[in-house]
Amino acid sequence: MTNFDQRRVATLLLWTAVALGFAACAGSTTIEQSWKAPDLPPSNLHNVVTVYISRDVTVRRAVEDSMAQKLAPLGIRAVPAYSILSDDELKDRERAKAKLAAGGYDGVVALRLVGKETKIVATPPTFDGYWGVAWPGAYDPGYLSTETVVRVETNVFSLTDNKLVWSGISKTVNPNTIRSTIDDVTKVVAKALEKQQIIASAGGATAPS
Repeated sequence: MTNFDQRRVATLLLWTAVALGFAACAGSTTIEQSWKAPDLPPSNLHNVVTVYISRDVTVRRAVEDSMAQKLAPLGIRAVPAYSILSDDELKDRERAKAKLAAGGYDGVVALRLVGKETKIVATPPTFDGYWGVAWPGAYDPGYLSTETVVRVETNVFSLTDNKLVWSGISKTVNPNTIRSTIDDVTKVVAKALEKQQIIASAGGATAPS
C-alpha cells in the first residue's frame, strides 16, 4: 500500500470515528441547573397536572402525555392538562387553580421551551509526537461540526401551598427528532423530581427507560 493509499485509509477512519462520535452524543439530555424550595417536605405532591403551553396542539399534547406517562409509574396521579382544562381556563390562572383544587390536584408540572441554538464547534488538531508525521493517521487535522442545543424549563407548583417548589432547565444536545426529544426531556425531569423528593415515589420505582 502506497503512502497515498495509507493516508486515504487513515482519513476514512478518522471521519468514521467522527460520525460514530456524533451518533453516540446525539439526543443527550441532562439537567443543566435546578432550584428547590428550602424546607420542602419530601414527596409532598401526589396528584399533579402536566402542562405545556404551545400554539402547536400536537406538540402540546405530546409533551403533556409524555410527562404524565413518566410520572405515573412513580406512584402519583398525573393527568395532562388538555384533558381537563380548556384553553380559556389555561389563560385564567385563578380559574384554572380553582378547578384543579376542586378536582383534588395538589400540583402542576409545567414545561416550556426557553431556547434553541445552533453553533459551529471546532475541534483543534492533535499530533502524536511518538509516531511522528511519517505514520499516517498519527496527525488529526481537526474538524468543524454543527451542534444544536435545546433548553426546556420545568416549573413545579404546589397548589396546596400556592408556591413554586422546584424549577429546572434541561439541556438536550443534538436532538434527533421532536418525539425523541420530548421523551428524553420528560424522562430526565421525572427522575430529577423523584431524586429530589418533589413527588411521591412508589416503593423506589423508577421512570421507564
